[in-house]
Amino acid sequence: MSVISIDLAMKHLRAESEDVIDVQSKLESAESAAQKFLQRRFYADAAALSDAIAGVPAARLSARTAYESAVTAADAVENWDDRCAALADAEFVFAEALRDCTAVARGMVINKSIVAACLLTLGHLWMSREDTVTGINTSSVIELPHGSRSLLQPDRIQMGV
Repeated sequence: MSVISIDLAMKHLRAESEDVIDVQSKLESAESAAQKFLQRRFYADAAALSDAIAGVPAARLSARTAYESAVTAADAVENWDDRCAALADAEFVFAEALRDCTAVARGMVINKSIVAACLLTLGHLWMSREDTVTGINTSSVIELPHGSRSLLQPDRIQMGV
């Protein structure tokens, strides 16, 4: 569910009522990208922020319990390579869970700058439905600067090719 109202997003895009599902999807993507970039969550109001922060200790405990179970299961694996891979996977999942908890714990109430940034991203997603634009001359193709890579970058694990 979006923090920014769908009505504001629809007005920003000057979209038609039949586009509401597509706009909602892109709005959620824009908000998600912003939160990943900020490395913190944002909420509609102080009450929602407070509720989210209150759940952090239980989420951390749950993550630690799952991690300990995964380590126990990994220790039972006979093959050394498989055991190392299982331990690495457990550590990765645990680190991700702790990162999510930290993002919530350092959450904030959304402000006008964040709304504007999300709406700018939404507008880009709405107008640029492809990563590239071909010009009049079909031999020229230009890659857009805010294409799919900018949305995927915060989730990238390794910086390979």
